[in-house]
Amino acid sequence: MNLKIFSFTLFIAFAFNFANAQTLSSLSGKIIEQSTKEPMEFVNVALYHTTDSSLVTGVVTDKNGTYTFANVNEGKYYLQISFIGFETIFTPEFSVSTTSQIDKGTIEIKASSYVLNDVTVTDEKSILQTSIDKKIYNVGKDIMSTSGSASQILENIPSVAVSVDGNVSLRGSSNVTILINGRPSTMMRVNSAAALQQIPANTIERIEIITNPSAKYKPDGTAGIINIVLKKGVKQGFNGTLTANIGNENRYNSTLTFNYRPNKINLFGSYGYRHDTRLRTSTDFRMIKDSLENVISKFDYINLAHYNPQSHTANLGADYFINDKNTISISGNYFLLKFLRTEDAATFISDSALQTVNDFNRNRLDDEYEWDKELSASYEHKFKKEDHTLNFELNMTKHHEVEDNKFTQEYRTPFKINSYDNTLIQQWENAGEALVEYANPINEDVEIETGYSTEWINQDFSFYGEHFDTSQNVFISDIGKTNRFKFGQMIHAGYFTYKRTIEDFSFELGLRGEDAIITSNLESLDSTVTQNYFKLYPSIHLSYEVSSKAAFNLSYSKRVVRPEGDELNPFPEYEDPRNLFSGNPFIKPEQIHSFELGYQFKNDTFAIVPTLYYRYKYDGFTEVSRYINDSTLLTTFENLAKEQSAGLEIIFSWRYKKLLSLNLTGSLFYNQIDASNLGYSKKKTAVSGNLKLGANINLTKSAVMQLNANYRSAELTPQGNNLAGYSLNAGLRQDIFKGKASLLLTVSDVFKTMRWESEINTPFLYQKTTAKRKSQIIYLGFTWRFGKMNKKTPEELKFDEQK
Repeated sequence: MNLKIFSFTLFIAFAFNFANAQTLSSLSGKIIEQSTKEPMEFVNVALYHTTDSSLVTGVVTDKNGTYTFANVNEGKYYLQISFIGFETIFTPEFSVSTTSQIDKGTIEIKASSYVLNDVTVTDEKSILQTSIDKKIYNVGKDIMSTSGSASQILENIPSVAVSVDGNVSLRGSSNVTILINGRPSTMMRVNSAAALQQIPANTIERIEIITNPSAKYKPDGTAGIINIVLKKGVKQGFNGTLTANIGNENRYNSTLTFNYRPNKINLFGSYGYRHDTRLRTSTDFRMIKDSLENVISKFDYINLAHYNPQSHTANLGADYFINDKNTISISGNYFLLKFLRTEDAATFISDSALQTVNDFNRNRLDDEYEWDKELSASYEHKFKKEDHTLNFELNMTKHHEVEDNKFTQEYRTPFKINSYDNTLIQQWENAGEALVEYANPINEDVEIETGYSTEWINQDFSFYGEHFDTSQNVFISDIGKTNRFKFGQMIHAGYFTYKRTIEDFSFELGLRGEDAIITSNLESLDSTVTQNYFKLYPSIHLSYEVSSKAAFNLSYSKRVVRPEGDELNPFPEYEDPRNLFSGNPFIKPEQIHSFELGYQFKNDTFAIVPTLYYRYKYDGFTEVSRYINDSTLLTTFENLAKEQSAGLEIIFSWRYKKLLSLNLTGSLFYNQIDASNLGYSKKKTAVSGNLKLGANINLTKSAVMQLNANYRSAELTPQGNNLAGYSLNAGLRQDIFKGKASLLLTVSDVFKTMRWESEINTPFLYQKTTAKRKSQIIYLGFTWRFGKMNKKTPEELKFDEQK
């Protein structure tokens, strides 16, 4: 441990050594919103010559509201500061000498105040804002955001894919960390697919995609971080939005968001109700082969599933601005999901002579519910110097999930009386995080950040099985299907980052140390498996600004994916006795080295952001399927020897006047898997990709049409591949009552092409699975915006692509 502490201390000393280097001429400052004192991102700051009012150059502010001009020549200048919906500001004349470092300080900009029905907005912030290290998807600008869920929003974001089960992947990797407001969330960790399908899209402000985050962020996730930022109003007075949507197949939903700020107290909240109808067909065809690859048996399976999930999502919070330097915040979230699922599954098994061995139906009645409760509190202190802050935060979460399955098995071949069995699956989780963060800008060109956090997770999995005893006419406990598994994880983490700008070149060095203590308690077997380890996670970000319109970025970070509780639980689930799933308590965390090289060019008409990336992963865990008898397939997790992936991603955005805006994203992936430790002698390689196109067409000043097209190519898996698929969504919004309300129409999967197919092809097993749902969903919606607002933030609509 002394060596680790010494290494960390040496890194900090090395970083501080840069602070003594000579700083060069620059002009900098900060832009904040007048009423809230919050920093303003993406504000345009233009530098003009006083003599002839000619434009020298321009920049936009970062997330902290700060801007910097480097290498300003000697002369007299003024600044023009502008942002849509805000009053334009011109600063007084000022002089720059050859060696001066001018700090314009903090400049406040004031929103153009109006009542909603008195103003027509003719321009808005773009739906997708890209940079070489982050993508920001402004959900409120998506014309489909009113009727849909978070899951459907993610379908439109570059690099992101969503499967039929609602599972999210980023750049071809399903190992992605999903955060809510920058922090871990229980519902994202336990059942992110179900939660994302039910979170109302119009409660989300924006979604951030960070593929190579710095050491400040948790290193979890192969592909990076998806951060879902929920709406939190700060406008003066009372205002909000009410939406209601009705769709085909008995679908409907409604959401209310509000914000009230009389003075020093800001109250914000939202409530959403959602009722869906889900009809899904899945098939499973298998051929089992002998050592000579002769087929010895065939397996055919088709499952028809139907359920109507209902969910409630609520959020309530408050900020208390003690003074300009101190703020206390508290918020709570509640999520409830309930549904009754029915399934009718037919199975047909034949031998090598195609003679029927088994022919039966297995029907399922599943009553499920889950709830999540989250409570967060924070205190922020701002020192006298700008951006010099100290922040304390505490987050507590609880989760409970119940799955009550009742099965009936009807036999045709060989014929026998019906059999009945039940499984009751319950899961509890308590989790929390306490952290302290400190940021200090040493001077205009140097900034340090450091922090410490403690995170804990405790999970309890309970499986109870029983079968019907016809002789006694009662259900009796099934010991083979009854078990208890407990999982505990505690992580102590500390990080340090050092940022510095030298003319057009800037860099950020970071180091994070984490001490993990993981315990898997196989209570039913009276056995405990522990994993304790300390690891360092460095990060490096280099950036070179070629001009005010173009920049290069090179980055590296080390990342980790730790197995979660259900991936460590060795006890199988018995929803389908011929398709078992279990975890592996001995699986090791996978380690990833991630590199990215990006370029960005932007002007007033278009932007292009190409990015090359490479990931080297060892001990990566993957699903592996094996037969444990002639008809039962067990899928579990194993560590791969190593895996390499590389790719090219290009994002192109183009805007034609005020009539049309396009976002085109193309990704090409190369993947190589070495599964020699699992008995496969040959490495597997594949090239795959996807293409996404989003188009917004302003038909009139008050009517907008949106199209979203998605194509995904085949993807490599250790034992086979996932096949290609495509879809098209369309929507229309018509503003009414002078922009105070809107009518919305969306159609998901216009041509009914959405389906998911995968194959496994090994010397002993061929398997093809398909999943298809009623995916053409039509919604008609209404949005009403009420209250007096400083800045119009139109809520729009979102395709429903529920899984």
